[in-house]
Amino acid sequence: MTKTKPKPKKKGADAKGSAAKAAVAEKAKSASPAKKAPAKVKPKPVKREKKAASKKDLPGKGAAKKAAPKEAAAQKTSGKAVEERKALPEKSAPKKAPAADPKMAPIATKKPEANQKVAQKKPVPGPGGAKAVPPPAPPRPQPARPGVKPLPREFLFALGQAIKDAVAPVARAVRGREVVSTATSGDATFELDKVAEKALMTFLKSARAPIAYYSEDSGYSTFSSAAPQNLLIVDPIDGTRAAKSGFEGCVVSIASTRVIERPTIADLDAACVVEIMGDRIFHAERGKGARWYSEGHPKRPKLSQNTNLESLVWSMTVPARPAELIFQTSARLIDLSSLKGGFFACNSTSFSLTRLITEQMDACVDFASRFMQDIPDLVRDYFINAGRGVILGIAPYDFAAALLIAQEAGCVVTNAYGQGFDHVLLLDSTPANHQTIIAAANPQLHEKLMIFFDTRIKQIEQLLIRRARTATNR
Repeated sequence: MTKTKPKPKKKGADAKGSAAKAAVAEKAKSASPAKKAPAKVKPKPVKREKKAASKKDLPGKGAAKKAAPKEAAAQKTSGKAVEERKALPEKSAPKKAPAADPKMAPIATKKPEANQKVAQKKPVPGPGGAKAVPPPAPPRPQPARPGVKPLPREFLFALGQAIKDAVAPVARAVRGREVVSTATSGDATFELDKVAEKALMTFLKSARAPIAYYSEDSGYSTFSSAAPQNLLIVDPIDGTRAAKSGFEGCVVSIASTRVIERPTIADLDAACVVEIMGDRIFHAERGKGARWYSEGHPKRPKLSQNTNLESLVWSMTVPARPAELIFQTSARLIDLSSLKGGFFACNSTSFSLTRLITEQMDACVDFASRFMQDIPDLVRDYFINAGRGVILGIAPYDFAAALLIAQEAGCVVTNAYGQGFDHVLLLDSTPANHQTIIAAANPQLHEKLMIFFDTRIKQIEQLLIRRARTATNR
């Protein structure tokens, strides 16, 4: 009986506990609904989302129960990533663009290989065995340089005709052969040259124009009291040895530029070449093409498309060039082309260059001075002997006018290294400024000639070097 007595006490305690709970419930009911809403919506899902986002790879116990919060978190994080990428398109795009486009890789690798093949086909070394430089493509016409306007075509024609009228009768009579002096370049001056120089000065004096001129015999001169604006580079007779013998290969060469300090071939703006024994006149203005005239009728240049060396029609300039070097270098090409084509030893570079635009010839060359540029100590005596005491070569005034005409007509004209002439000083006739020429009517033929002459010149130079070493070791 004593054991059953505490039971009522427990019931009373329970009643008291239930009464306390009821009081708490009444207090909760009496609370405002605004306070109850935050109690129901707890930030636990947010905390679980963060944990799920940070523990993607390490799902603990109860992963099945938390799957739904993880999916929601993944959607939210992916949405944030998309928003971040949209907000920063410029930063991410450049980094991924090169790797994302696999088509660009083969294009980038193919181009250098193609360029290397072209360089191998066109070995054109620079002075002293410099790196190979491919021959340039035909020059695009360049616009005339700003400033002073080029001299009118009519003025250049009139000057050329005045010199021709004075020289042609003497040349046809086979007179004027006497050597009377030496030009500034070291070349011999014949009586016929004096006749031409006098006609040049007479014409310019009577013109009374603000013009300066540079010629082989007179150097730089002017007859105007006003400051000269235009400069003429004149060779009154290019090909005097042909003219004094009554041959056709002689012309009057006239080029013009502005009066500036140290003018170069790139500064030429117009050119005119007049045949002395014929009736053709050639003219070009930079950027406007070339024309030639016969009996006053204009004609368009017509260039040969021949690329076969066996049928090559070409010339080589020979006066005062060491025959032992230049003919040894070109002998194989002469033998190859002389039967079905034609080889001509020429005394006038301007005459040869203008034959390219009448389709009379395919090419013309003058490579002798390359030997002096490559191995001067070994060949100096050859040149002094051929020049009878002086070193002679092609000076800028010899070919400046015909060069502009040939280039404007579309011919490919470079030096024996495959380089252009834009940097060449017009008024420097010293041996250090002597030039070389490889000229062709089309690019394919020019490439073949460059390969041939470059190979042969190197072979001859190596032969001379071996001979010099053998002589030294004795």
